[in-house]
Amino acid sequence: MFKTLFKVLIATGVSLLLFLLLLEGVFRAFVPVRPVEDMGWFWNVPDPITGWSAQPGAEGRSFNDVYEYDVAVKINALGLRSPENIGYEKPPGVYRILVLGDSFTEAIQVELEETFGQQLARILNQEGCRVEVINAGVGGWGNDQELLWLKHEGYKYHPDLIILQIFPRNDFMNNYQPLESANMGANLKPYFRLEHGELKLELFPYDPQKAPPVQGEHVVKKVPLPPPGPLARVGEWLFKHSHFYRWFEPRIRLVAPRIAVTLARWGLIKPGMEFQEMAQGEDYFPLAYNVYRLQYPPEWENAAAVTAAIFAEMKREAHAMGADLVAVLANSPEEVDERFWHRLQKHYPPLQSPAFSADAAHEHMLAILAAEGIPALDLRDAFRQSIQQHHRLLHYPVNGHWNPAGHALAAQELARFLRELGLPPCQATGKEHTERHPLLTQWSPLC
Repeated sequence: MFKTLFKVLIATGVSLLLFLLLLEGVFRAFVPVRPVEDMGWFWNVPDPITGWSAQPGAEGRSFNDVYEYDVAVKINALGLRSPENIGYEKPPGVYRILVLGDSFTEAIQVELEETFGQQLARILNQEGCRVEVINAGVGGWGNDQELLWLKHEGYKYHPDLIILQIFPRNDFMNNYQPLESANMGANLKPYFRLEHGELKLELFPYDPQKAPPVQGEHVVKKVPLPPPGPLARVGEWLFKHSHFYRWFEPRIRLVAPRIAVTLARWGLIKPGMEFQEMAQGEDYFPLAYNVYRLQYPPEWENAAAVTAAIFAEMKREAHAMGADLVAVLANSPEEVDERFWHRLQKHYPPLQSPAFSADAAHEHMLAILAAEGIPALDLRDAFRQSIQQHHRLLHYPVNGHWNPAGHALAAQELARFLRELGLPPCQATGKEHTERHPLLTQWSPLC
C-alpha cells in the first residue's frame, strides 16, 4: 500500500513539474513580462522649487508590474519630457503652446510622439499653423507645483498659450497640505495656504531636512509587514528566473488579495499594499477617493478654496507674460467607464453610498474654473462615446493613465476646442481668426 501511495505521489510530482516547465516555456515564448530589474524613479531628482522635478538628460525604460507598456523615456537638456530641439527662445513666426500638468502630460506610459501634446502639435501644423508644443508635465505634481515652475522656469519659454492639464481626482488633495501630507505620509514639497484670501507659501525653498513630521486625523497608520516567510528564498529565485512567476505575482495581488497575503506569509511573494488595506477594515477606502463626494467636508472645501486661488494666480501669471490660459481635464478609467466605477465600488463598499459619484470630482473642478473665468475642456463625453462606439479601452486598466488611443482622442478634442476659442489665431488658409472667445481677453500673436 505504501509503495502504491509513494508511486502516486512521485507520478503526481513529476506531472506537476512537467506542467510547470511547459507553462514556463509557453510564457517565455509568447507572453511578454516585465524585466527583473525594477524601473525605479530614474528620471526624478529633488528640487528646492517644486519638491522634485525631472532630471535633465535622464534616460531609461518605463513599465509597470503587469507590463501594460514598455516605453523608452528621455528627459531633454532643459529637464522636460519634450522634444530636444525646443529651447527657451521662440523661433520667429512660431505659436508656442506650453502644457503644464502632471503624469498625464509627462506620459511615461506612451512614446513621446504619442503624447497628446505632440499629437496636438502635429494636428495644428497640418492645419497651417507653425506651432510648437512643450510638454512640461511631471508625474505627481499638483497645480501648486505647476504654478511655482511657471513662475521660476516656464516664463522663459515665452508661451503664447498655456494649457493647464488638470486631474481632478488628485489635484484637490495635491494642492492642500493637510490632505496631501497625510496621504503621502510626509511633507515632500512646498505648499500654499490661504491667509485672508491671499496665497502664502510654506516650506519654500523645500529642504527635506526641515520638513516637519506629519500628524493629523487623516494619517493612515501603517501596519507592520510580516518578516520574510520560510520560502522567501524560493520566491526570490522564482522572481529572477521565471517568466510565469513575474506574470502571476502582480495579478494575484489584484484579483485575490487574501491569497496574496497568504503567499506573502509563506514568503513566495513579497508583502505589499494588500496587507495595509486588509488591516483597515471593511469601511476603509483611500483618502483620495473622498474627491468623489457630492458634498465636500470642510477640509476638502478648504482644498477647493486653495485650488481656486492657485488658478487665479496662474491666470494672472499667464496674462502678465502675454499668454492665454485654458484648461483640459484628464480623467481616470472609473470616471468614463461604468465597469471600472462598479469595480471600484465593489473593492471599496463605502463608495456604493449615494453620497459618492464618479462625476463629482469633475463637477467640483469645473465650477471653480468657471468662477475663475478659465475656459475648460471636459473630455468625459468624448471618452464615453468612444468607449461605447468602438468598444475599446482608452486607459491602461491597471496603471490608469491614457493609452495611445486615449492620448490621440485628447489631442483631437483639444484641437477642436482651441478652434472654437479662435486659437491659434490662424487657419489652414493662413487667414486670421477675427473672433475670440469672450474669456480670452489677452492679445496673442499671429502664427
